[in-house]
Amino acid sequence: MKSQKIGFIEFITSVALLMALVSITINMLLPAFHNITTDFQLKDSNQIQLIISLLYLGLGISQLFYGSLSDSIGRKQTLYIGLALFILGCIISYQSNNLNTLLAGQILQGFGLGSPRVMSMAIVRDKFEGNEMARAMSFVMVIYVLSPTISPILGKSILMVSNWRILFVVYIFFAIIVFLLFKKRMPETLTQEKQKRFTLKHIITATKEVFQNKISMSYIFILGLYSGVFITYLNLSQSIFEFQYHLEEQYPYYFAFLALSIGLASFVNGKLVHQLGMKRLTKTAILNSVIVVIPILIISYLVIPLFWVFVVFMFAQLFGYGLLIGNLSALAMQPLGHIAGLGASIIGAVSTLISVPLSIFIGNFYNDSVLPIVIGFLAVGTTSILIFNFANNTKNGEYNNQ
Repeated sequence: MKSQKIGFIEFITSVALLMALVSITINMLLPAFHNITTDFQLKDSNQIQLIISLLYLGLGISQLFYGSLSDSIGRKQTLYIGLALFILGCIISYQSNNLNTLLAGQILQGFGLGSPRVMSMAIVRDKFEGNEMARAMSFVMVIYVLSPTISPILGKSILMVSNWRILFVVYIFFAIIVFLLFKKRMPETLTQEKQKRFTLKHIITATKEVFQNKISMSYIFILGLYSGVFITYLNLSQSIFEFQYHLEEQYPYYFAFLALSIGLASFVNGKLVHQLGMKRLTKTAILNSVIVVIPILIISYLVIPLFWVFVVFMFAQLFGYGLLIGNLSALAMQPLGHIAGLGASIIGAVSTLISVPLSIFIGNFYNDSVLPIVIGFLAVGTTSILIFNFANNTKNGEYNNQ
């Protein structure tokens, strides 16, 4: 069948919706944490953090499989397999009558979401490279960021008229829309000459190539560190806003406001990346992240920060995160165009497998104080500076970054 033609705007919007499925699945459920804790009569409220962390774990592990598969059978067919697993996970979560069953459903949802996560990056890499890829990913993020902005409000609205289980029905509905969109409109971006046989030898060879590229692995590691502290924020956001600052009704709106900082950063990145380059923007974002931490670290150690102080701090950190995710992904993917599917899967898998344990570790220190998140950003930022300097002082896998 002849591939249909798709314009740049429609292409960017379609990929953004693909990524949004991951974000919506996570963010719509955040306002329901208290309801789930009550329904399952959980004695330790910190147990609820496992819902997001284990979903990310399933997402991380599955990406290794999807990348190799997509290099063999194509991006679209691999996407459909992931969507089917995701829907099955939603059904299990909907029918769960205890936390363990819900967590099993979340892990399976994560396994399914690994496909759209990898395919979104691989599809963009199939079409673009270098600064053009960073620019495309930035515009994808501008549209994508609307999902964490809107989804908590939508989730809260659904909870006002129904129960938390209905959220999984909404997820299924959205997955079907994504399936129909890609089935009818998106052409297969993997050309036949670039297809690889789905063999263990290919997987081992390509994986070894990625892990031996010190530059790619450095950027993947930084991405994992920042994603870890970001997941910590997601896990703890309801507790911080609703219980520490007593803003239960306003929580979705403040969460949405802060999410806009990621979209703003992505828009700015899309405009500046050609002028300044990916490396310069990445270095600036990391340095600013560390600088912003210092004053609030002192304040948090002494007293509970005023709410507006915390909001300004998080806005700055999430703005930096918005600059980093597109650039770090593009920098890591730059030398991997010939194995874009597997390369994208390793980037997603390794960064996720770094971020999930880190988020659980930081979250365990939460005790009605924002101090663990603040210290987490400081530790991640200083470590990332060292890794970034290492990546840019090594000759291994060196390539031009304009």
